[in-house]
Formats: sequence, C-alpha cells, structure tokens
Amino acid sequence: MRKKLLLLLSMSGIALGQPLIDPNFADRLFPYITYSTVWSGTPATLSDVAVPNVLIVYGKKEDPDVVALAGKIAYYLGQWTDDIGFSVEDVKQSRIPELLVNDERLKSLDYKNLIVVGTNNSVVKELGLKFEGPTIKVIQKDGKNIMLVGGKTKEDVIKAGKYLADVRLNFKAGAYKTFFSFVALRGYIEKGEFDAALRLIRSPQGLSACGKNMALAAPMVANWNDDIKAVVKKRNSILYSELPKAIESKDKNKAVELWKEAMFTCYQCHQGIDIPQLRKFKPLESIHSKHQRIAESFGLIVKAGNEVSCVACHSGKTSIRGYQ
Repeated sequence: MRKKLLLLLSMSGIALGQPLIDPNFADRLFPYITYSTVWSGTPATLSDVAVPNVLIVYGKKEDPDVVALAGKIAYYLGQWTDDIGFSVEDVKQSRIPELLVNDERLKSLDYKNLIVVGTNNSVVKELGLKFEGPTIKVIQKDGKNIMLVGGKTKEDVIKAGKYLADVRLNFKAGAYKTFFSFVALRGYIEKGEFDAALRLIRSPQGLSACGKNMALAAPMVANWNDDIKAVVKKRNSILYSELPKAIESKDKNKAVELWKEAMFTCYQCHQGIDIPQLRKFKPLESIHSKHQRIAESFGLIVKAGNEVSCVACHSGKTSIRGYQ
C-alpha cells in the first residue's frame, strides 16, 4: 500500500511539473495582489482588503483552450483575494475593474502588472520572444512587470499555465490565508474569544486553508528525510488536534503554549533550524507584511515612538523577524 501511495504521489508530481522559471523564483515574487479600500460609498467600506494587482491577458485570436486556461488563472487569483476592488462610484460609472482581457482591450487600459497567457498575442509579438518549452518568464518594461506564460507549442503553454494556476496561485492562496489566520488565532486566544478561534481553525478560509498546501506538497513530502517529516507531523498535530482541544476546554495558557510550539515548527522549515531550510526565497514585503497589521489590531504589537516590539510572537526560539 505504501509503495502504491508513493507511486501515486510521484505521478502527481510529474503531472504538476514545474516549467522553466526565468528568472529564478519569478513565479513566487510577482506582485499578484495588493491591499486597497473597497466598497467606498457604503456603510461597509473596508480598507486593507486583498484585491488583484494584475491584468490577465490573452490574444483575441488565441486558441480556446489557452483562453480557458487564462480563466483558470483568474479563478485561483480570486481564491487568494477578497474582492476585485470597487466602489459605489465605480458602479455608477460602469467601471468595475477589469481582470481578464484580450490583447486589443489592453490598449485602452491603465495597468502596472500583466500576466500574458499564450503566445498568439500582440504583447509577445512586440517583445519578439521565442520559447523552447513550457516557460514562465518575467520581464520589466516601461516601469511595468510582465509575466509571460508561454511555450513552443500549445501543449507547452498549457503545461506552464496549469502550473501557474494549479500549483503556484493555488498554493499562495492557501499559504497566505493560513498564515494570516494563524496570526489572528493568537489574537483570539489572547482575548479569550475561544469560539471565534475554533471556527478560524476549522474554516476553509482560515487555518484549514492549509489543506491546499498539504495536498500540493504531498509529492515533495514523500521524498523528504525523516527529520523534516517529523517537524511537519508535529505542526499538523498541534494545529489540527492538540490546539483545538485546548481551545475547546478554554485553557488559554495551554493554547498559547501550543501556538508558540506550532510557530517554532514553521520557523524550522522557513529558517532552517535543525533541518534544511525549505523556504529558499524572501517573500514580497508588500504582501507579507499584512501579518503585522493583523497582529497590531489584536494588540500583539507595541509601538513606542519609532520603536516596534513584536515580542508577543517573536521571542525566544522565534525571536528572528523576517528571513535570513
């Protein structure tokens, strides 16, 4: 049974194989989202809401399968964000923000970042690019970031696009929902809001969003050494078994202790403590730093002039802030 499972995981890894990424980690460091004020003009106006920070472009004469793939990329981006970002005035002016457009529409739009899906479009032609195989390439032109999802053949484009949608954006959606929820969880525990904490753990939009990541990482996990597997197993046991039990019993001290233990397991993988470092890149500050604002909203960060204290979360074994 174990051999069959490992075989299936290996096959899954091949099916979701990574295309050429140029430059290295470009698919991880692209500014896919930003934070904005939404629904202005209503009593429910909110700020610091995750919205798309890209336009997804396909050629007007592109193959229908590639156009459909562009739609799938837009879907997973939507899984990551909270809204497309609009106001009452936008509705009055019939200007709900665009997300998925063809290359002819692009000429009349203002944008900062593009994801161009396929090769039969004006963007690729103007850049004079050629691809040798499934490729995700990021370039800067005229102050804009352009991600090109291309390939030598239609099949190559499909492989690259599936990776971007099914793996990269899917993973980021789960990772950031989990990360931000983990910070909020500490806040709920500190305030004694145990029911909210438990719902957050069990919500597919909360800590259980990590199910995406665990499923996607399964082929890699199968090949990790026993030390790394032990850390992952400990983390999962804490977050999805031990910590919920402590919260259900309203044991605040135990819950905080377990939360800190779970955070240390995250540190082990991300910082390389006692095991090889699994996180090989520094995430975008513009996206990642929202966790600080979440922590501050719960009183977990103390400010004194220009000094900021994060010791509620960053102390002892987890005193390092940021990535080394």
